[in-house]
Amino acid sequence: MVAGSRALPADLMDALRNGPFEAALDSAIRASGLSLDRIQHRLALRGVEVSVTTLSYWRRGRSRPERPRSRQAVRLLEELLDVPTDALVSLIGPQRPRGRWTNRELDVLETARLWQGYESLPGLLGDMGPADDGLTRLAAHDRFELDANGAESSCRTTLVLRAERERVDRCVIITRGDDPARGLPELAEVRNARQGRIRSDLMVPIAATELFLDQVLAEGETSVIEYTLVYRTTGAPSHECGRGFRATASLYTLEVAFDPAAVPVRCHRCAGPSVMASLPSVDPVWISSAGRTHLVVQNPAPGFHSMRWEWV
Repeated sequence: MVAGSRALPADLMDALRNGPFEAALDSAIRASGLSLDRIQHRLALRGVEVSVTTLSYWRRGRSRPERPRSRQAVRLLEELLDVPTDALVSLIGPQRPRGRWTNRELDVLETARLWQGYESLPGLLGDMGPADDGLTRLAAHDRFELDANGAESSCRTTLVLRAERERVDRCVIITRGDDPARGLPELAEVRNARQGRIRSDLMVPIAATELFLDQVLAEGETSVIEYTLVYRTTGAPSHECGRGFRATASLYTLEVAFDPAAVPVRCHRCAGPSVMASLPSVDPVWISSAGRTHLVVQNPAPGFHSMRWEWV
């Protein structure tokens, strides 16, 4: 190995020698005195785009930089953090075998990939600053209600959030609609946050909404927010609802309450890497006699997790 340009602390040298990768990376970042935001900025200046969330996940051991592009970023990290060449890369190890998408790919999905097909979304998010809001969705709970026409009427959401960098003060949520003629749902009953800017494309329709947290979070701190989305007009029957995750979460709970006058004949849990992809059915989901159903997904992988139903 080529020695770095400075004398390294003993604990950092020990971590670089013995690993694991996440411990060595964490020690190197701490020794450098650089924030994750600053590291991300310097990587971007070298032409490598890595989100702060991804850097935090590597540092915590929640994901590994196994792809060629990610390994390139690690080589640049060695320069930026002033550690010996190959000191970090050598700790990654061989790429682990991967199965189907449903066996989980632990990397963080880029927003454009997750929302593939919504070409106006990057511009909407860009109007409000970085697409990465610095938050991990540890847990999400969505409660959808449908009306007598089978259309979504409201959704109550609870999010458990953790800051992945210092001074995180906002959460960005993305909402979409199935019918441009119906428009987008309105935000109501926000708890532990307040509404900020909204940028929308009504031709799709899709919207990005900024929620300012009640407190500024330091790295590792958590917050719980709640909000309701309400449709003021009715529309055509819905066939699916769910949520997209850019990064692996701990828990996703999805509840759907159908109107007694419009209960589907069958329902399935679905999962896939993109909202625009044809999400494969994973398991059948039981609908009660009262027209209610739910699913619980532990450690949902990056991508979309949803419930799809058939009316006849």
